[in-house]
Amino acid sequence: MLTVPTEKRTPLAREIIAVIEMLAPGEVVSYGDVAHDAGHPGAARAVGGLLASTDLDLPWWRVVRSDGRLVTARPSRQATLLRAEGVTVVANRVRNAPTGRFARGHKPHDRRVNT
Repeated sequence: MLTVPTEKRTPLAREIIAVIEMLAPGEVVSYGDVAHDAGHPGAARAVGGLLASTDLDLPWWRVVRSDGRLVTARPSRQATLLRAEGVTVVANRVRNAPTGRFARGHKPHDRRVNT
């Protein structure tokens, strides 16, 4: 995989990357949450595609399906990384997280980026 220079990335890719880079340890969100916060509701598949194809050092493990399922090529690795951040993962599904969509008492927020 080759890294695409920043100036050659699409605006969508730059916005998705900006949202993912802002995710804090223990914060778990869905692909759709990232797309929404990047200003592109409905672009969840683009988020997954970017994470699957980039060699950028992004916290990919903090992004899961909206139902909490881990669907990466390495779900056991993703679960290990999430657990290290205090996230409860049972049967390859996030059950609770310190912050984000899966936190107890979670209230949606808007983290849209302005690029």
